[in-house]
Amino acid sequence: MPKSIEELIDRELRRWEHERQIGARGGAADAARAVTQPIITISRQHGSRGKKLALRLAGRFGYTLLHRDLIDRISTSTGHRRRLLEALDEHARSQITTWVDAMLSGRYLDESDYVVGLLKTVHSIALLGGVVVVGRGANFIVEPGAGVHLRVVAPLEERVRNLMKRGNLTPAEAAREIKLVDEERAKFVRRHFHRSVDDPVAYDMIINESGHSLETLVALATTVVEEKLARLGAPGLSPVPGT
Repeated sequence: MPKSIEELIDRELRRWEHERQIGARGGAADAARAVTQPIITISRQHGSRGKKLALRLAGRFGYTLLHRDLIDRISTSTGHRRRLLEALDEHARSQITTWVDAMLSGRYLDESDYVVGLLKTVHSIALLGGVVVVGRGANFIVEPGAGVHLRVVAPLEERVRNLMKRGNLTPAEAAREIKLVDEERAKFVRRHFHRSVDDPVAYDMIINESGHSLETLVALATTVVEEKLARLGAPGLSPVPGT
């Protein structure tokens, strides 16, 4: 496993570049194998098992898990963003520039350096493919026809119990943390994308984890992901053996 964010970024960039070279050098069969695997995005209420589900789905489909901290790290680094763009062909780079300009002139009113970097980063990653992205409003950046978008929710009392187990918190401390984090995430989406994080039409499926094992949640999500990827024409849909 990579030991740092930089190593994970380097590994993904090498993978994307290798797949692009296979498509460029090989015949029709190689080109088909190099077709982009659509992105999977996971939005989750704080204290739910959304991140665990994301990790399991990444393993199931042979994808890489990119969490919000890594997305922020890339978005705020000119060097990392440049390397992402360099992994794309010229047409894709032009497409990103046109797309970001259109977004900023339309419903995205926040033109801060961070938002521009976030849009370019997530859109580049979506074009390169083969990743599960957790958080940062990725489902509001990637068009519905370019990925699979899931949201994980749970009753407050269950999320409180989950946080108490994870962080040795009191019920009051866990409830307070949930309130603060959920409000921050909702505010982030409203400020940058002018949408509600709870908008049901922003997701292919909203999963209420209450009363279900993680294995059941993974099975439910896998069914939706496989069906959506099939509609998108993605290659290599079979889950990774043993996952």
